[in-house]
Amino acid sequence: IKSTKPSLFVDENQDSKLLIAVVDCTGHGVPGAFMSMLGEAFLNQIVNILRIYETDRILYELHKSIRKALQQEETENNDGMDLAICMVDKNERIIEFSGAKNPIVYIQNDQIFKINGSLLPVGGLQKEKVRIFEKNTIDITTETYVYLFSDGFQDQFGGEFGRKYMAEPFRNMLFSNHKIMGEQQKIAIYNELEKWKGKKYNQMDDITIIGFKV
Repeated sequence: IKSTKPSLFVDENQDSKLLIAVVDCTGHGVPGAFMSMLGEAFLNQIVNILRIYETDRILYELHKSIRKALQQEETENNDGMDLAICMVDKNERIIEFSGAKNPIVYIQNDQIFKINGSLLPVGGLQKEKVRIFEKNTIDITTETYVYLFSDGFQDQFGGEFGRKYMAEPFRNMLFSNHKIMGEQQKIAIYNELEKWKGKKYNQMDDITIIGFKV
């Protein structure tokens, strides 16, 4: 699976907290690579230098940084990123989640749940006065399987009729495989992608899926 690079930050002074982000930048080739570099640099600055750990504030600061760096108030540049970010607090036994268009999926007690991200991306055109990103809290006192992902898999064309895989079948596929050990689960997901594409369809977009258990 062609994948973008996930961002993982561990603060040495906050070792009970872990931040994980899946970021899908606009553009391909050089523009996409440049946006990826900006995103990684700004995320490191926000988390590891400014010591901001609240997921909604991270997205807000990232949004401001992207718009300032690309001078988006003065230019017609509309590049940005869709992402999902979660903060796992091992002491409090919670996950805080915020998303810019992208959701989080988690499984508890053999039930699957989805929390949508906010409707707007990070960076790009801003018509509203202040861009607000929501923060959601998930109780992880029970065993929890968590998935963050880009939209590449569910948007992949394939099957008998050349349609997109779609979001609900994608979640069902994750649920069907969530108890399989890590490497075997990766192989199962990859095989499902190859089966769906077949020999007729090429991969349309980058695909990133991060799954973990807490």
